[in-house]
Order: sequence, then structure tokens, then C-alpha cells
Amino acid sequence: MKKKWKVSILLLAVISLLGGCFGGKPALEELDSEGKGKIKVLYYDEGSFYSDYGNNFNVKYPNIEFEVISTGTIYQDMQENGTSYEEEYLKFIEKHKPDVIMTSSDSFEKLVEEGKLYNLDTVIEQEKFDLDGFMPGSVDMLRERGGGSLYGLAPYFHASVIYYNPDMFREHHIDPPRNQMSWKELLELSSRFAGLGSGDDQIYGLADEFGQADGMLFNVALSSSLRVFDAKGEKITFNTDGWKEAMELTAKAIRDKGIYTASLEPEKENTMYYLQTEQFFKGKVAMILGSSWLMSNLRNQAVYASDSEEINWDFVTAPVDPAAPEESAFTMLSSIYAIAADSPNKRAAWEFVKFVNGPEMAKAASRSFRGELPTRADAMTEVDGKSMEPFYMLRPKASSGSLWGGTSVNIPDGFRMTFSNIIIKELKAMVENGKSAEEAVAVIETEGNAALQQAREAAKAKEQAGKK
Repeated sequence: MKKKWKVSILLLAVISLLGGCFGGKPALEELDSEGKGKIKVLYYDEGSFYSDYGNNFNVKYPNIEFEVISTGTIYQDMQENGTSYEEEYLKFIEKHKPDVIMTSSDSFEKLVEEGKLYNLDTVIEQEKFDLDGFMPGSVDMLRERGGGSLYGLAPYFHASVIYYNPDMFREHHIDPPRNQMSWKELLELSSRFAGLGSGDDQIYGLADEFGQADGMLFNVALSSSLRVFDAKGEKITFNTDGWKEAMELTAKAIRDKGIYTASLEPEKENTMYYLQTEQFFKGKVAMILGSSWLMSNLRNQAVYASDSEEINWDFVTAPVDPAAPEESAFTMLSSIYAIAADSPNKRAAWEFVKFVNGPEMAKAASRSFRGELPTRADAMTEVDGKSMEPFYMLRPKASSGSLWGGTSVNIPDGFRMTFSNIIIKELKAMVENGKSAEEAVAVIETEGNAALQQAREAAKAKEQAGKK
């Protein structure tokens, strides 16, 4: 299949070149002389759409009108019909027939497979739309999910990095973290803070934003492209060398007090998860794995940590897989913008997609930075004198974010918490009672599959009851 896609792209390129040589017909008809048009756009809600894009776009194209189709009702339909988000999302598109589709990476791939999206390659080639300015790997990832062709563009991405307190490293004569460390290297570095301080003044080397033990395990696993489910999404496959190594690394770091975890007790239903950034703000944690949104808090410490002294901070890339050090599992594209294959308003839709992904919007976004990062790398080179290179230097890992297998895997409501509690139980046994990783991963796989089957049977019974 991939070979066929490559041949198709080559033919498209040849056709485009020939069209240019002989004055071929444009890929899309131009707007009328007054620049009028009307497009349906899939977005969260109308107010957010105009604030984020619509108002700016209408300054340049005042005669293009919008009809905003809110995606808010999709979740309500899921609850009523007992269906997955992807299933309801596809039905929603079929019902409303938007011209411009805002979609996630997983849904994007499904839309491409079903032939629902317009191929942008020819119009991009004809108009010489700049793709070189995008961050490394972002366009490649979209092409990969499009089977070799480009069916959408993503103006923003979000990423996690390792924020650290340089003063704590200097004070304790410890070398600071560096870009592209492995998890093993980072956890060994964090362990050097073990034993510093005691009681309420205990100092830890590393935390993540939520401080959950299973969350730290999943962070380690994500870099190594580990998966909870098998390829078909039917059962849990946890009894593997990869998961065993991840369990060993995490348990050792907790046991040695190199990382901060809130608790090794089971999670309860409706548990509120609080950000653990306070420990970092108070100088009790030297490093924290945090998202790009955390930078906003660090830049406004007087608001977010009013009872603490302002700390010095910097950042390096999140840990990488030593086998693929140029990729990051913690860099993910945000919403992708595509044009419906059956849209009667493709030219107006393309002008919008082009504008959203253009340098003007990227520059505007960099001036009002709130957490999402523009994929055009030259739009945001530094913040408060700190280089943004750690966010931009690594390519998004092709499988990033799919630890759970994406939207195609049937994960019943409540199962993730049950599964997390099984993991926490086994991590606790390793930390406190010396249980081996071999024993722990075997128990997690067995108990996890039993819980999964029970949850799926309960969900099926609930769905059938709802149809009566």
C-alpha cells in the first residue's frame, strides 16, 4: 500500500510540474471579484472560533462568511448512545457536512482512510505555500498519517520538557540536566538529590505535574513506544521486557527517593488531581516534567506561587529513547485543519486553512503565548531571553500519545482507574516488599485482562439496556 501511495505522490508532482509549464488549470477556482464566500467550520464553539481565528481572518477577507458547527454535542451523543468519540465524530461530520474540519491526529487518519478529506498537495505546489518553515517532522508526520499525501495542516503543537532550577544544582554541586537524556540517565541524575533535607524539607530530584506513581511509569513507557494493548486492541500485553524495565526504573527511583510521588495508595472514584508544581515553586523539587503551559505559570510566579520566593528556571528536552534520540514522545500536534473532499467551497476553505497555518497567525500566537506553540519554528525563538530550542529541536515521535492505542481501542468507562490501581499496588509491592519486576508485570497483565473483560461486559450490558 505504501508503495502505491509513493507512486501516486510522484505522479501528482509530475502533473503539477507539467501544469506549471503549460499554463495548466489552477487546482482550485479563484474567489469571485468581490472575494465573497461562505464556509462551514467545525470548531469547539462559535465564540472561541471568532476569538481564535475568525476575527483576524475577516480583516483580510471581509466578504467570507462563517457558519460555525460546534462539536460540543458529540460528547452528549456518546453518553446517550453508548458509543465511542470516533464513531459519533464521524456521524457528526456526515450529518453537518462542514467545509473545514478541525480534527485530532487519530480521527484525521480515519478520515483519510475513508476518503473524506481533500488532498492539498497540488494546490500547495501551485501556490508555493511554504512548508519549510514548519518544525522538523511535523509535515512528515501528517504525510505519514495521510498515506504519503498531505490532507491537513496543524498550526500548533504542545510539548513537555524538563524544567529545572539551576540554583539548586549549583548549590549542591550537581551537573544540570542536558538535552536528549534517556530516562535512565535522568533518573540517575535525580537520585543525586536523595537524602538532601528531611521531613517537610525533603528535597527530591524529579516530579511530574501530577505526582502519580503510575503517571511516572507511563511517562517512562511512552518514550520507549510501549503499548498497554496488543495490536488489535483486544487484550492487555504487559508481561514484556519493555514494561519490566520501565517498572524497575520507576520502582527504584521511588524507593531511592529520587522522584516525588504523591502516594502509593489506590485512587478513588472522582479523585481530584492537583498539580504538583507547588513543590517545584517552593524549591523542594529540582526538576519537573511539565507541559508548555507550565511556562506561563513560571513567567507569572507572583500569581501562581504568591507564598514562595521567585525561583530561577530553565528547561531542556524531555527524555528520549536512546534508539531514536532525534524524536520526542512528548511532542504532539494539536488540532489539524483539513478540507472536506465533498466541499463545494474548497477555495474559500483553502484560504482559511492557509491563513490559519500561515506566518501571520504564527507570529500573532507567539505574542500572546498561553501554552500552545506555533508549528512555524521561526515565530517563537525565545521567551524571556530563554531559547525555545528544546521545544523545537526534536521531531514528534510517529506513535506519540498512543500508549493506549488511540481512539480505535475500546476502553470502557472506569477501566483506566481500575488498571492504574493494579499498577500502583504492584509498584508498592516492589518498593516496599522487594517484589520482582517479573512477578509484578505478570500480575498486572493477568489482573488487568480480567478487569478489562469485566468492564467491557458491563458496558455491553448497559448499552443493551439503553436500547430497550
